[in-house]
Amino acid sequence: MKKANKIVLLKGNGPISINNELLELYPVTTSHGAIGFPLKSLRADKIYFVDTLEEFWEIEKRIKDKPCCFIYSYENLEDEDLEKIHSSKILNLK
Repeated sequence: MKKANKIVLLKGNGPISINNELLELYPVTTSHGAIGFPLKSLRADKIYFVDTLEEFWEIEKRIKDKPCCFIYSYENLEDEDLEKIHSSKILNLK
């Protein structure tokens, strides 16, 4: 049985490719706060993993980098999930 893709919340600024579709995060973030996707593939210049939902909603007040993508997952992302994420810089906020 094939495992279901985990759902991730994304927000930030700059272009990303999520599940092979290009998306500009800034308009989505300012209009809707965040967007959720099943994680099949993700590409971004800089990715920050955020550990708590509370921090996810406030993170852009603390980190002003551009471009960047903040990611939160309700479920732990395992190695096979992390292999779907590609970036020149990945940071984990703890």
